[in-house]
Amino acid sequence: MTTVTVEPFLPRHASAADLAAWCAVFSDGYRDSSGSTVSQSALAERLLAEEPPAMRWAARIGSGDAVGGVAQLRPQPHQPGTGFLRLFVAPSARRNGIGSVLLLEAVRAAEDAGMDRLQSTVLAGTGSTGESFARTVPGLHVVLSLELQEQRLDQEWVLARCRELVARRPPAYRLKHWIRPAPEQLTTSFGRVMGHVLDAPGAALQMRSRTWDTAAVRAWEATMTAAGDQLIVSAAVHSASGEVVAATVATVPPSGGPVADQHDTAVLPEHRRQGLARWIKAEQAIRLHEHFPGVRAVTSTVNQENLPVTALNRSLGYRPISGRLLVEAPVAVGHPAREWQKSSYCAQGEACIHVATARTGTVGLTESADPHRSDSPHHPRRLGRPRTHDQGEPHP
Repeated sequence: MTTVTVEPFLPRHASAADLAAWCAVFSDGYRDSSGSTVSQSALAERLLAEEPPAMRWAARIGSGDAVGGVAQLRPQPHQPGTGFLRLFVAPSARRNGIGSVLLLEAVRAAEDAGMDRLQSTVLAGTGSTGESFARTVPGLHVVLSLELQEQRLDQEWVLARCRELVARRPPAYRLKHWIRPAPEQLTTSFGRVMGHVLDAPGAALQMRSRTWDTAAVRAWEATMTAAGDQLIVSAAVHSASGEVVAATVATVPPSGGPVADQHDTAVLPEHRRQGLARWIKAEQAIRLHEHFPGVRAVTSTVNQENLPVTALNRSLGYRPISGRLLVEAPVAVGHPAREWQKSSYCAQGEACIHVATARTGTVGLTESADPHRSDSPHHPRRLGRPRTHDQGEPHP
């Protein structure tokens, strides 16, 4: 019988070995699922400085073994009542029920926090352990089908294609490029462009609407670079007005490579169908190659229903490398009837504490004098003891 131990993971209270192990499992899983790299040391620094911290857990096989599974839960700022879960299990620790135990902890925490839905991204495909595991969750449905695409900057034909496209300058526009922050005179118009990122199919399911004033742009820049990433923007400026009318955003990890992330591309509605998106993305590739020689590839995640962007990326040398699913499942809410048991300790006479547990994982405490059993709910982890789970059968 395999015993899995799971407990809340608090970076500031973790040992150096546990912090390193947690970050190793998370960064490897994040790389495999997203195509993006996050250095373990940079991740550790970010976790130690994070305010407020996300909810996190660490799982082990047995009580003293190294961390074999990790989970992180955050509220989705753009979707009230929804949490976003990242859950990764090291390959050597799989098929021991760690994923199931971590998911159970996350569901309990989500319910305690008032969330009614959980979202996550998993690798798609019949051979994907992520999708097969996700399909076992009751009520799960696919929100978006995503495709991870890659542009190889270490292949000369890709660079030659981008140089060719950059040379085809649309009339009435000029290129502008910067590495954080946006020039003061362009910040307002750049923010106006970024407000149209939500025009893309499915974008509203992945990010929140915001007012892109100067303060918001500066806050966004700080968020994008909080882990030490370099923020790179290529923009099209309307020559007559001097304002940004199209922009594309990428980040380069602190190490300078080997993979950069292509994030958002947007064009103001009145300036569309001028070839601006292709022009600025081609410029972005050339600039990345020139300024960051360690970058060998650029990755971008695209909604499979966004056919125009898929065609645009193909013209720039992007090729699909994997599929991902944005999935969502309901969090079971409500507290079913509880079976109360008298505590083995009574102060005197019938002055007793009664204890009950519910399917939600909370523990109810009440006293004999209360005929309605109105209870004070507590979670076991708040009572100071890690939870262990015995798995009779291995589970992926």
